[in-house]
Amino acid sequence: MTTPHDVNTGSPRRRRRRAVALVAALGVAVPLAGATAAQAYDIDSFSANIVGADGTTFESQAGGHPYQGIITFDTKKTAAAPILGGNNEGQTETIRVDTPPGLVPNPEAVPKCVQADLEANTCSPNTQIGTTELRLSKILSDGGTAGGATNPFGLPAGSRGDLVLKVALYNMVPYDGQLARFSFNPTQPGGAATGHIVDIVGGMRPDDNGLFFTINEVARPTPSDPVAPTLTGSTLTFWGTPGDATHTAARGASSLALASFGGGVAPSPAGPGNAYPLAGHAGGQASTTGDAAFLSSPTACTGVQNAKLTLNSYQGDVRTKDFAVGTSTDGLQGCAAVPFSSTTSFGVSSMQRDAPTPLAVQLDVPQTTSNATLATAHVKKVAVTLPPGMTISPSAANGLQACTDDQFNKGNDNPISCPASSRVGAVKITTPVLDSPLQGSVYVGQPLPGNRYRLFVNADGHGISVRLKGTVTPDPVTGQVSAVFDDNPQLPFSQFRLDFDGGSKAIIASPQACGTATGSGTLSPWSGGAASSTSSSVDVVNCAGNPFGPTFGAALSSGVSGKYAPLSVAFDRPDGDQFLSGLKATLPAGMTAKIKGVTQCSEAQVAAEACPESSRVATVNVTAGPGAAPYALSGPAYLTGSYKGGAFGTVAIIHVVAGPYDLGNVVVRQALRIDPETAAVTVDSDPLPQIKEGIVLRLRDLTLNVDRPNFVRNPTSCGTKSIASTITGIAGATADRSAGVTFAGCETLPFRPKIALKFGNKTQMKKGGHPRVTATVTQFESEAGIKATEVALPKQVALQASNAQSLCEKADAAKDACPKASIVGSATAETTILNRRLFGPVYFVKGTRTTAAGKEVPTLPTLYVPLNGEARVNLRAVTSVSHDRLVTTFPAIPDQPITTFTLNIDGGKHGIIAATRSLCTAKAKASTRFTSWNGKKAPTRRTKIGTACSTKKK
Repeated sequence: MTTPHDVNTGSPRRRRRRAVALVAALGVAVPLAGATAAQAYDIDSFSANIVGADGTTFESQAGGHPYQGIITFDTKKTAAAPILGGNNEGQTETIRVDTPPGLVPNPEAVPKCVQADLEANTCSPNTQIGTTELRLSKILSDGGTAGGATNPFGLPAGSRGDLVLKVALYNMVPYDGQLARFSFNPTQPGGAATGHIVDIVGGMRPDDNGLFFTINEVARPTPSDPVAPTLTGSTLTFWGTPGDATHTAARGASSLALASFGGGVAPSPAGPGNAYPLAGHAGGQASTTGDAAFLSSPTACTGVQNAKLTLNSYQGDVRTKDFAVGTSTDGLQGCAAVPFSSTTSFGVSSMQRDAPTPLAVQLDVPQTTSNATLATAHVKKVAVTLPPGMTISPSAANGLQACTDDQFNKGNDNPISCPASSRVGAVKITTPVLDSPLQGSVYVGQPLPGNRYRLFVNADGHGISVRLKGTVTPDPVTGQVSAVFDDNPQLPFSQFRLDFDGGSKAIIASPQACGTATGSGTLSPWSGGAASSTSSSVDVVNCAGNPFGPTFGAALSSGVSGKYAPLSVAFDRPDGDQFLSGLKATLPAGMTAKIKGVTQCSEAQVAAEACPESSRVATVNVTAGPGAAPYALSGPAYLTGSYKGGAFGTVAIIHVVAGPYDLGNVVVRQALRIDPETAAVTVDSDPLPQIKEGIVLRLRDLTLNVDRPNFVRNPTSCGTKSIASTITGIAGATADRSAGVTFAGCETLPFRPKIALKFGNKTQMKKGGHPRVTATVTQFESEAGIKATEVALPKQVALQASNAQSLCEKADAAKDACPKASIVGSATAETTILNRRLFGPVYFVKGTRTTAAGKEVPTLPTLYVPLNGEARVNLRAVTSVSHDRLVTTFPAIPDQPITTFTLNIDGGKHGIIAATRSLCTAKAKASTRFTSWNGKKAPTRRTKIGTACSTKKK
């Protein structure tokens, strides 16, 4: 029996409790050592069934309300030595009966009796839910005078009698922490039988959520209480419908009778049922509870189920026995007739778009308490699909932990020890069989292989803990969330509500698109009948079109001209705007990167997502998710070879670890394109990923920190220049943005370029010959870059365009399609920022100009020099004649650290430079002018031109 409690305060009052202590005429005390040898402690018989009024016919209708549920057991007793038999070695201490899953009593179907009324034997007839029969063995004689108080039947000393006590069983107000309490009071009118109240306490098994009932501290004879009886058997009868008029005769009735003397000798004179009546109380009390059903059968037709009896003795014995329920009909039948319906709703009718949002998922299942209708089928499986666009929020990963299976302790009674940071919501389960809801928490469950996203739900109350595990599956393409909880407890609920937390760490993000979004819920019953599917919608409101207003910024760690300094560029979009999809940024002319010495990640290494550290050039920082605290991620970017037509490429590899989830790498590649005319670098990214392992990323910020030492080189000019960007949204919108960066200190850069000129080909030195012309310009990387140069050749040579094999059309030169025959020379360039020199032909291009009247007229030919190698740079020169001297001008040279530039104009048969006199008889000098990107000009020099003329030996 359980520890009693004060009904008003719930505080325990510890006292020893006896099932029944029979006194008065049967109050016989003898030494315990005088008892005869007894049967070893064991279970003789056990049954637990739901039956009709005849007490035997199994009621097989699934979801039905049986007339009665009967649990009965007996322990083995000594059958030898008549009158002295009927004993056993052990005394029962604890009784536990486990019922099949889904067999549910409803304590809320009828009123409850309070403790004071039970103690006074004044419980209302409306609170009676059945009857109790106790079978007891008691010593009836101490060997005294026959007919005396200590030997009323004239029996030998130690003789035992088998007593049967029948009393009413009441539905009680449970104590704190109890699922249900059913009690009886063995005290009989007139004092023929007295004893303390016995509680039958309901509980729930943690493994299959089936119910069990226990009686603790069953009375037994002890040296201090030798007249106490020994319990040898019991029958509990629960009425399916306590208010049924057929129970009126038994309602309120009680009796005490001597069924036999030990060993089976019948007493005399016998009353009804061959029992010797000792005391009793007539029934006949009426009930007004009507057709409210107290018992409901399981709603699953899964064949024969087992009930189990467990007895623990004071001597340490543990005995169990199973009973197969429903063998006559192969278990419950008629599941097709069990009703089932449900509705699913999402708690709110409207929400802001692209925001972390609280969300309620509510499942309602109508229930009935009338015995005129079958019970609603229990819910086996719940499958909920959230409205499209409502996805798992990356922002929820901030500080998020997972609860392990060991911490959750599903399937046992150990306390839950999930980390507080794994909690993402609350749960409330309302059931018709309890007077208040079960409440608890929703946790993120530890990811498992093949089952990454899990939810753990626990709801506590009334001494039980319902623990559920669910699987969340986001669509890998859209991110739409579906959640499934399967094999749910076979228990009725009228409402199951999950409330996911809001705030910046909300696990749910609202749709980015506006309008009405519809989700659904599908609940499947244990009866195997048709699932119930319903839909529910939410409106995404306060929208003004589909905006796209990203921002762009840039910053330098140092703006000193001509120096190496890390560069940072940042892209950002506000909540509610189209998600970022494409990014492109163009650096100002003269800002370049030093590729030389940097390992390039190979295509095989990119595919393996394993670039070497020596190829690392930058760090990418991103934030993902809506709200004030998006989740931050970071990863390296590596230099690669040519990609998508770019001279080089980069690849960003970000290992995504979001809270407890390792989602692998996000890999995004970029093409590094170099403008061949200006050498300006453009970084053009592949489309940004929108989803990873079902998580819609909702990228908010992306910052590229080009932080490799001595990699990014500032231009050698001064002033504020713009980094231009084009940002694309997922819906196709584009936004052009720019950010200024300022460079200073260029005036301190020196500018001292050197040039060497030479006429080559000894046979072409005479008048009329066509010498080869070689010009070599050198300077140091620390100098300002050359912006323009002009070289005036001496009068000893002139341009002879007609001698060229062919001229390239101006339009062909513009599209890099000059014929091979128009090549008149070659050029090379060496730079400190590339691994190899650039090399290319020199094309002779027709010159034209447009007059004020719009007419195109011919001019002297020009030079087109496409330099190729790791990058492509086009140089263009114009020719003119000034003071009878041929002048070649390169008016727009990119600001790059070129240390050596060599231009060769071929001589010989198709040479375009003609000697107007012998180049060996006169000293030839050229005039050179250089202009720098920092505004400085090198002094005009008259540069002596070397020749290939022979030198006579002296």
